[in-house]
Amino acid sequence: MQSLIDLEALQPTGDLSSVRRSVQFFLDNLLSQTPDQQQTLAAIGEDLFAIAVDQPFRFPSTFTFVIRAFSTLEGIGYILDPNFSFVKIAAPYAQELLDLRTKRHSGTRLVEEIRKQANDARSSTMSMPSRVQRIEEFVKQLESGDLKLRVRVLESERAARKATILQMATMYTVLGGTLLNLGITFSSQGSEVIANGSFIGAGVFLTLLLRSMQRVKKLDKFEKMI
Repeated sequence: MQSLIDLEALQPTGDLSSVRRSVQFFLDNLLSQTPDQQQTLAAIGEDLFAIAVDQPFRFPSTFTFVIRAFSTLEGIGYILDPNFSFVKIAAPYAQELLDLRTKRHSGTRLVEEIRKQANDARSSTMSMPSRVQRIEEFVKQLESGDLKLRVRVLESERAARKATILQMATMYTVLGGTLLNLGITFSSQGSEVIANGSFIGAGVFLTLLLRSMQRVKKLDKFEKMI
């Protein structure tokens, strides 16, 4: 998570628990059989909705130059050889680097791991009283009402988002119907220019109404799949 933030690919929006659970889910299923859409939504559907609302992911500007460089190399290779694949060529070298790194650090890694576990056990034992005290203070603050937990209710957010879309759809319907009536009235009176403008405006609001209905339909479908 911190690496994504350092790369400016992830913008901290306050609550990153949804992003953390989603990334962990995809990492856990990266090497296994890829789950279908229904299984994914059933597992992390709520988190995906929160990510879609918060939009914490960004496309770093430096990635543009990296992708352009790789695309240029692959394009040149494809011109020289139609069967060229950058991934197939780079895979053996990447595997060789990984194997070399594993062999280099295999001897000292065990000692470092044992030392790390010993240090963790020692620090955990020494800090146990202070942790118990912090837990006790936390419970006391909850009981006295001095501490309030921040809870994010995604069901309410979805309902509010759906209500907002329906409200906008109602406004589009009223405005579109008004312009349509004005267009018919001006057309009967011979004001073709104003009538055509009213008809065009009514068509625009009708298009916005259809898009709003499609968004509501997608939200309903998403809720059924969760």
